[in-house]
Amino acid sequence: MKEHSRPTGGMSVRLLLALCLGSGCSEGGIERSPGDVPIFHGMVDLEIGEIEGEDPYLFTRIESIVEDTRGRLIVADLQSHEIRVFGSEGDFLFRFGGQGEGPGELTQPCCLAFAPDGTLWVRERSRYSAFRLDDASAEYDRGVRIAHGAVGMVAPVTFDTEGRLVDIGPITTEGGPVVARLHHGSDGAVDTVFLADAEKQAVGTTTVERVIGESRTTFYVRQPFGALWIHAHGPGGAWAEAVTSEYSVTLHQPDGTVSRVEGPQVPGPRLGPSERERAQAAVDRDLQRFGLRDHPFGIPDRKPPIADIFFDRSDRLWVEKTSGEGDEMREADVYAGSALVARYRWPRRVSVASVPWVDESVLYGTTRDSLNVQRVARVRFEPGS
Repeated sequence: MKEHSRPTGGMSVRLLLALCLGSGCSEGGIERSPGDVPIFHGMVDLEIGEIEGEDPYLFTRIESIVEDTRGRLIVADLQSHEIRVFGSEGDFLFRFGGQGEGPGELTQPCCLAFAPDGTLWVRERSRYSAFRLDDASAEYDRGVRIAHGAVGMVAPVTFDTEGRLVDIGPITTEGGPVVARLHHGSDGAVDTVFLADAEKQAVGTTTVERVIGESRTTFYVRQPFGALWIHAHGPGGAWAEAVTSEYSVTLHQPDGTVSRVEGPQVPGPRLGPSERERAQAAVDRDLQRFGLRDHPFGIPDRKPPIADIFFDRSDRLWVEKTSGEGDEMREADVYAGSALVARYRWPRRVSVASVPWVDESVLYGTTRDSLNVQRVARVRFEPGS
């Protein structure tokens, strides 16, 4: 199914943001208050996906969507082990990949990004593959093995200011596994940057050990709707990390400077009735699965105030706030450095998932209907009030 509608009227998003940033809305000691920033409203103008019909429009598990310089949509479909390319209006153009370990073949492709030289990089189950795209096909260019043991991990693909691939995954330390940025040099050397200590990364999680057969296995137990440690990685080398229980994000710039993004310290929304039912079901499953007398966390009264953090194509940081059960829109505060410069709202049914692609006027995500059919969704933003 391909649905189209075009937003009309209003000053362009690019122009309004240029006027704001160029006139010193958040520079020269003038800081916009949270209620004084430009607000942009998004609407879905394209969906791609069907419950039945032509094979290219039948998705299994969409993990990543990017747009190339021609406006084409490139979609990673994990369980079909392939990448599909669509025109700007949702028309299928071509596909490449297919399950396998040989050059040009793919195994569970999850995540996409364009390198500074224009090649499309695909994160797979245990490696990266790079392709050069032309009008109707993709040519395999080269590959790199992941530098950690997190086989099948979904994580953004990004590059540092030197053009090196940044491989995100856990490294074993004395304090436990710690997620790091692993920078791959052309000579094969890998530089490691740890994102936070093991204790912080384990917020909202505890472990339970059980013996299965003759092996002792460690399982992770999380609090339903509880606080989590999260991280985000920008296309220009910036990265950020936070704990969702507090509106406070640590922002790392490519030059090594570190700053804090602080928002209003208000509690998150209360759990709604159906959310509380889902939380109780999760607790009951944990109790039964692990043979526990009491759950290590239980069910919170409120959700954390932060839902997610991610970067757009201009390396601006988006802090998505947690929605209440009945809310129809998502909302994110957008920062240039540590200055709040805009606020964006878009339909709640559109999820940016684990690997967002967004700029000042377009956001790509996914939707699911009542039959659990997943679709590619494009949101266009217009200035609002």
